[in-house]
Amino acid sequence: MAYEMKDDTPQRDETSANRFDCLSDVPDNFERQHQSRQVYLTFDDGPDLVWTPKILDVLAQHQVPATFCVLGAYAASHPQLIERIIAEGHEIANHTMTHRDLSKCEQEQTRREILEANAIFKRTCPAATVRYMRAPYGIWTKEVIAESTKAGLTALHWSIDPRDWSRPGVDAIVHAVLASAQPGSIVLLHDGSPPGEWDSNARTTSRDQTVTALSRLIPALKERRFVISSLP
Repeated sequence: MAYEMKDDTPQRDETSANRFDCLSDVPDNFERQHQSRQVYLTFDDGPDLVWTPKILDVLAQHQVPATFCVLGAYAASHPQLIERIIAEGHEIANHTMTHRDLSKCEQEQTRREILEANAIFKRTCPAATVRYMRAPYGIWTKEVIAESTKAGLTALHWSIDPRDWSRPGVDAIVHAVLASAQPGSIVLLHDGSPPGEWDSNARTTSRDQTVTALSRLIPALKERRFVISSLP
């Protein structure tokens, strides 16, 4: 059953909102924990009926793992994709229920966004272990980190963002990742789009460039002696 997404986010006046730059408190690489040449692939804003299976096919072809930062609303609509992600040895992370900017939410709304998504994951695929939470848009506040911690989740950012969602071209995506890759890097890619974007421009929500770039990135990273691994 599809989850109906309603924009009932309690908004706060931006001038008075108690916002903090907490990015320094959120892991964006694992270089210090692991001195090997491990890198980590992450995919946000899915699962998507078209693009997630294509990305899973590429990962399976090259036999590498990834972490999918999943929206609870999409998981509720496409439980079979969550089951496939887990069955093929990948991990899911909490990307909230509906991809709201949590810095503009009251703390109770932030809590619901995280906990409702967790509940969907547990119901959809009881075998899944959810360890990480990634804030929509990568916007972190002390409240978001606190609610993630209360939910038993570790906040997760990224160190490489090739902006694949903007469709800059396959070559640009590949170059951006390879130019910045180092041991411990966390790569941000996208297998879907946030709610609402599908109504604006179908072309901009296509992830065909991401799929093609991924098929080139994996061999290129391996040639550079990187090991694509599951998150620690």
